[in-house]
Amino acid sequence: MRVPMKLARLFSTTTFNPKLELLSNKSLIKIEGDGVYDYCQGLMTNDIFRLKTEKSLFTMILNSKGRVLYDCLVYKVDDHILLECEKDAASDLIKYLRMFLLRRKININVLDDTSVWVLFSSTPMDMKLNSVSVFNDPRLPILGQRIVSDKTSGIRSEIFLDERDNKFTYQQWRYTNGVAEGSELLKGQSFPLEMNCDYLNGISFNKGCYVGQELTARTHHTGVTRKRIMPLIFDDTPTGLDLDADIYNESDSGVKRPPGKLRGLCGKIGIALLRIDECLKAERLIVGGFTAKTFIPNWWKM
Repeated sequence: MRVPMKLARLFSTTTFNPKLELLSNKSLIKIEGDGVYDYCQGLMTNDIFRLKTEKSLFTMILNSKGRVLYDCLVYKVDDHILLECEKDAASDLIKYLRMFLLRRKININVLDDTSVWVLFSSTPMDMKLNSVSVFNDPRLPILGQRIVSDKTSGIRSEIFLDERDNKFTYQQWRYTNGVAEGSELLKGQSFPLEMNCDYLNGISFNKGCYVGQELTARTHHTGVTRKRIMPLIFDDTPTGLDLDADIYNESDSGVKRPPGKLRGLCGKIGIALLRIDECLKAERLIVGGFTAKTFIPNWWKM
């Protein structure tokens, strides 16, 4: 089953010009020193050695039980690595990373003097700028490009855009495409495949061991992932919803175990962790008294 026709028509005709947005909820962590690649390789789901030939990667960091702790975009800059993560999680992430340093001569610090911007559009982009670092989002081409700049630089004076027809925020655009980030990922509870890490190019199944690798590999080889992050389209704009609200099938709302859990909401668009088959078959889903529908994003690798 692919995208229901009603929803496919809605999203296939959604087009807009490029838009530049400051991601004030993001921080950059700089990792530098001897053996940086080997160090990161044992902690992250992706093959960090791909940065020898690529500029950016998406990865997750798991606990020993294979649950997601953090998600990061990883950038190669000269002789060091930058991790982009949620600002509220940066301090805890640094503490976690330093636990594994042992005697390695590696420095890990937040960059307080830099900003992260996103340049996104309804079609993939490839803009090149001279004064700042530009990275393609390694998850999906439609998520645009990241721009890392000094906080004092006038980035908007270098990029001239007509944004009048672009009513989307980046958060709405992510939700429309069913992509979760940061605190939306159910820290310490969810598995990386449930968060679409495999579909978003964030896992290497050919690299060696890393923290949480055993369960991740076993789940992948069974070929069964019953729950995943998916988009939600509400019939009306919800109000007063708990962002951890349970989601039920309208025709079977009395079940003890709900088939989904809300993870983010922006206007009429949300994202949720849903049991795929059950929620696709539902005529309507109920979230705190509001009705919604889900669909399979067209970028899923099925």
